[in-house]
Amino acid sequence: MEKSKRRLIPQHIQLLLTLGSMTMFMAMCTDMYLPGFPLVAKALHVQMVDLQLTFTSFTLGVGFGQLIYGPISDRFGRKNPAIFGMVLFIASSVLCASATTLGQLVFYRLLQALGGAAGMVISRAIVRDMLSGVEMAKMMSAMSMIFVFSPAVAPSIGTVILHFATWPWIFLGLGLFGVLVLIGILGLEESLPIEKRSSDGIKQSFKNYIIISKSHEYRSAGLIMAAGTFVTFGFVSSSAAVVMGSYGISRAKYGYIFVLLALSLVASNRFNQTFLHKFGVIGMLRKFTLVQTVSAVFILIASIKHAPLWLLLIPVLLCFACAPGMGANATTLGMHPFPEMAGSAAAMLGLVQMLGAAVVSAVLAALHFDVVSKMGCAMLLGAIISFIQARRIKVQID
Repeated sequence: MEKSKRRLIPQHIQLLLTLGSMTMFMAMCTDMYLPGFPLVAKALHVQMVDLQLTFTSFTLGVGFGQLIYGPISDRFGRKNPAIFGMVLFIASSVLCASATTLGQLVFYRLLQALGGAAGMVISRAIVRDMLSGVEMAKMMSAMSMIFVFSPAVAPSIGTVILHFATWPWIFLGLGLFGVLVLIGILGLEESLPIEKRSSDGIKQSFKNYIIISKSHEYRSAGLIMAAGTFVTFGFVSSSAAVVMGSYGISRAKYGYIFVLLALSLVASNRFNQTFLHKFGVIGMLRKFTLVQTVSAVFILIASIKHAPLWLLLIPVLLCFACAPGMGANATTLGMHPFPEMAGSAAAMLGLVQMLGAAVVSAVLAALHFDVVSKMGCAMLLGAIISFIQARRIKVQID
């Protein structure tokens, strides 16, 4: 039965597209919004750097929202909680479009995140319901093949919208994205049968989180994923101020940069899928963290020396290229011991990942020195932590 599932899953295009799209909420809600930073800041009478607070509220909402959806989906199944989350996401996206102050936008982004969190955690749980080990890592990579297009597509969509309309339409566009994902979810079959669902109450759900947090595999994966957000989100949350502010690049050319980032992610993702069986989950994780750390060193040097933009972007591309392989393999590592608590394990991993993103965006907003150097420091710190932790892992996953 397990082998038949493994053969069928790649052929279920609707399933793959829907699950991949459910993982895209974080990227879509950040990258699609980035080209509008100057216009949003002007409309709300704030500085562009102040808008990083909207990233902080969003990442916190995604992180803690996953803690809610994880045990709920373990107890009541995957489909209905996912539907509820999408409805909340759509409604809050419309509210974001109506914001007239920074405070309102920060709050509405929090609600938007609480909706999008459902898709992010439940998509991982569905995969764990069906697969394990290397096959799970390969499926995660296949989903990432869809996810990685969002950095290329989202800024371009945002740029096109701003060419014809004002910034609130970016959030209305995100609402439309939520509608399309909702349609896909409605067409899915429930992956968690009633007999396999948890009967735990709220108190036991929190005890399960304690059990998960004591796992060496989870702690290793969680630290790597949290540190990984220092690298990726350190650039994403600073990119508008760095590229359009410090380097004076136009909004159109800014979108092209994310196209290059997406291409690097696709190439890396394919590399991960190809060599997983040869080097294993942990072996690939160690290779990616090595490349990312070396690249981050060059990013910091380029930022301190105020190097030309192309010299900064080359190591940034390499750093980003490591992200999908690290994420897929770390997720597999962290969820592997918990088939009976897949939703809760996915939620815990999502929480630490989003906390990392929230911390780095808040710290970068609070520090008042050169924005390019701040970005370089954050990216190198995250890369070093991931590099060290990947070499402390004691298990092997087949």
